[in-house]
Amino acid sequence: MNYKSIRRSLLYVPGNSEKMITKSLGLIADSIILDLEDAVSLTEKNLARANVKNSIAKFKEKNKEVIVRINDIKTKTGILDLESIVEELPNAIIVPKADEESLHIADILLKSTEKRYDIEDFEISIIPLLETSYSIVHAYNILTSSDRISAVQFGAEDLTKELGIKRTNEGKEIEYARNVIAQAGNACKIDILDTPYTDIDDNDGLSKDILNAKNIGFTGKTCIHPSQIEIVNDIFTPKLEDVENARQLIHSFDEAVKNGKGVCMFEGKMIDNPIADRARKLVEKADQISSL
Repeated sequence: MNYKSIRRSLLYVPGNSEKMITKSLGLIADSIILDLEDAVSLTEKNLARANVKNSIAKFKEKNKEVIVRINDIKTKTGILDLESIVEELPNAIIVPKADEESLHIADILLKSTEKRYDIEDFEISIIPLLETSYSIVHAYNILTSSDRISAVQFGAEDLTKELGIKRTNEGKEIEYARNVIAQAGNACKIDILDTPYTDIDDNDGLSKDILNAKNIGFTGKTCIHPSQIEIVNDIFTPKLEDVENARQLIHSFDEAVKNGKGVCMFEGKMIDNPIADRARKLVEKADQISSL
């Protein structure tokens, strides 16, 4: 897996819409997800597959991460999806309704198809989409079932449908699932991507939803409309004053360590190694984003 994107915003684009795919080439989303699954009707699966196959190289030419959400890998449609796109080398595939079995299947099929096209092992990563009660209960086991996994995505719409409960803008009904995924994803040191916010006219609600996810450990959010991208990017981008403060904190702590101390005082607070490490992660992310 030789490509690493800053995954703050990831925009879903229907694979059957050549017009929307072309438009997304110029958008500021960190990653584009070309969708072969829910956004595409059964009658247009072949068209979408062809569009996606022909579009992947265009995103890579712009150094834009391109991800493909395939259909259920346990079906013929999902297998055809995967086999048709591997040669074009998307950066990652999203495996819907993810469980241990589906990820094993995807891993084996990727490896065999990569061999066919003389592609380097593990060049295409996997992003499990956790959207069932089973996947929430077994999140850590699922996320450790393949060495290709580079991120996890939460899917609240299918989960709430399975539970037979209403999906609300406030998101109280998905708090437990979010926390489980955040902890499991963090334990695996991968990107943790939140479910889309479906009310595209409610920017205040979107901002609150992003903050809720960010505050429990999510590192990025999937989007379903271009208007959401800028808000997502802004909230997941460290603020300049926070970055500068973090740099000063790190300097103070490192000076204390040089002098044989394990802690230091900074702006009236005691700073130890975990706090310094958190500041280092903030600065590292800011530096990565500034280099884009």
